[in-house]
Amino acid sequence: CSSGYDRKMIKEKQMNKKEIKKSLLSFLRKALLGLSVLCFIACFSYLIKYYVIEPYKNKNALETPSINESDTQTTMMANKSKHVLAKYKDLLEKNNDFVGILKIPLLDENDMKVVQGEDNEEYLYKNFNGEYSVYGTLFVDYRNKVDNFDTNTIIYGHKMRDGQIFGHLNYYKEIENYKEYPTVKFNTVYEDGTWKIFAAFIANIYDSQDNGYTFPYLTVNFPSDEKFNEFIADVKSRSYYTNDAVDIKPGDKILTLSTCCYEFEDSRFVVMARRVRDGESETVDVSKVKENNNQKFPQAWYDANGMDNPFADAKKIT
Repeated sequence: CSSGYDRKMIKEKQMNKKEIKKSLLSFLRKALLGLSVLCFIACFSYLIKYYVIEPYKNKNALETPSINESDTQTTMMANKSKHVLAKYKDLLEKNNDFVGILKIPLLDENDMKVVQGEDNEEYLYKNFNGEYSVYGTLFVDYRNKVDNFDTNTIIYGHKMRDGQIFGHLNYYKEIENYKEYPTVKFNTVYEDGTWKIFAAFIANIYDSQDNGYTFPYLTVNFPSDEKFNEFIADVKSRSYYTNDAVDIKPGDKILTLSTCCYEFEDSRFVVMARRVRDGESETVDVSKVKENNNQKFPQAWYDANGMDNPFADAKKIT
């Protein structure tokens, strides 16, 4: 009898273990299902925020009120060094960091507000209304003076997947796009201006990407005309195309548009334009545009494309 009782007890224990195991597996399945649902909700929310809400918010922040371009009246405003164009008064009152409007006909966003912060970090992830945004805002290098242009004025912007900001600036790689849209406008709060594009190229930002050298395309001013001429010659050697109809000489003002690209890690796509001189036509003769068949790239570009660098030992300007 005792052995029968023992067998009964063993059987009950085995059944209890099976029940416990079954309950535990059921709990784990429910927990995993719950976690999966939470992960799905979190991912879905992120995607909605990143691809729907953020782009919508940014478009609202990018919207520029109707501006009367024929209005040449000026007014004086606080914290400005000289009289500003009255047509920008409302935008200045909304954000005192506002410095102008950039118009790039090639891009979807033709009128883009441009600001200038105390450093080059402030507007990386802040929109024109002062709210956090992955899009940030186009901004002028903090070293520049827009009331009296430096030799090289630099505007930075993110390359966004949906094309906003400088998302499609790399369209200027194509010579046909350049031929169709060879100018941009950068109208500051002080004066309007047209700029003739003369170069589009790839740049690095770390010395390690180009044999211990970083091309100084972010130079604001130059110590001499000779250094300026060296700089422009190197810019042209790096450009996808050249146009002799847009000549550059000491005393000219340059506008540099810089954004991220994916030619290699941490690479930059750069477009440069020269301001239309007083009395010069805004029209660009594109019949003289030529493909650059001996284009210079950073070493990292050649590495990414499995090619030898023919410029590895070339003279480097500083």
